Amino acid sequence: MLAIGVDVGGTSIKSALIEIGDAKVAESYKIIKFHSLPTQARDGRDSIVSNIIKAIEVFDWEACDMIAVASAGTIEWNSGDVIYATDSLPGFTGLKLSKTLSERFGKRVVAINDAVGALVGEGFLGVGKNAESAMMFTLGTGLGASFLKSKNLDAASIIDTKLGHYKLYEGGRECACGDKGCAERYVSATALKKYGNDNLYQLFNANDVTQKNVLNNFYKDFTRVILRAVELYSPGLIIVGGGVIEMSKYWWQSFLKEYKSKCTTPISCASLGNKAGVLGAVYAMANGVFENQ
Repeated sequence: MLAIGVDVGGTSIKSALIEIGDAKVAESYKIIKFHSLPTQARDGRDSIVSNIIKAIEVFDWEACDMIAVASAGTIEWNSGDVIYATDSLPGFTGLKLSKTLSERFGKRVVAINDAVGALVGEGFLGVGKNAESAMMFTLGTGLGASFLKSKNLDAASIIDTKLGHYKLYEGGRECACGDKGCAERYVSATALKKYGNDNLYQLFNANDVTQKNVLNNFYKDFTRVILRAVELYSPGLIIVGGGVIEMSKYWWQSFLKEYKSKCTTPISCASLGNKAGVLGAVYAMANGVFENQ
C-alpha cells in the first residue's frame, strides 16, 4: 500500500511517499521519497493551498491509496476544517482543508493538526510507541503541544492543548494570535532567533552573558510550560520535537538540569526528526476514526 503524507508549516511544506506493509505495525512504514518546498505563506491562502497541491503532485498520487495532511492551525479532527489559524498561515481560518484537497484529487484526503500529526508519529511509530499516554511539544516557528490521552485514535483520544498560547507573562510580548505573553513568544525557534541570535548554532555556543541569559530563560520558561501540561493532563511521557530539537546536542543537557530540578515526568527527544508529521498523518488516516473525513 502506498500513501502520501504532507506536513504544512509556516515556513516549509514537507511531503513523503510512504510504503505501508501492515497499517498497524510500526516497522512496516517506510519512507520511499521525501520532498520539501517553501510554504510562501505571506502570499496568502490560495498560494499555500497551491503549494500543498504541488507537494502532493511531486509523487505519483494516482497510484497512492491515501493522501494525509498535517497542517498548522486548529483543525477539527472529524471534519478536517481549519477552525483557526494565526498569521503564520494567512487566510487559513475557515478553510475546509480536507474537502478542498479531496475535490482536487478526486479521492479521500484526511487533514489533522501538525502538532497532532507529529504526536501520532512519535506516539505510534517513534519514541512513544510503548507509552500509554504522551504529550508532545514541537519547537519550531511556534510552539505546538498535543496530548495523546489513549491509543484509540479518535476525536476523544487526542487533544490539541493550545499550550503554545498559555499565558506565561501577563502583558508580555505580542503574539500573532492577538494576545500578549503567550508561551510561544518565549519558547520557540522564532523567539530564540529574535531575542537571542538569528543563528541558533551561534546562540547555543555563545559565551557572552546576554545570550546565555536568553538560553537560561528559555530553559526556565519551557519547564514552566511543561509543568502546566503535567498539572492539566498528567502525561506518562513528555516528547520534545520540532526544528530546535535537531540541535539538541548543544542545549538538551543544560535544559534537563533545569527540568529535572522541577519535574519528575519522563522526558525524551523525538526520534523521527522532521519526518514525524508526514508519518503521523498517514498513520492516523490508516488507523484513526474520523466521522466526516
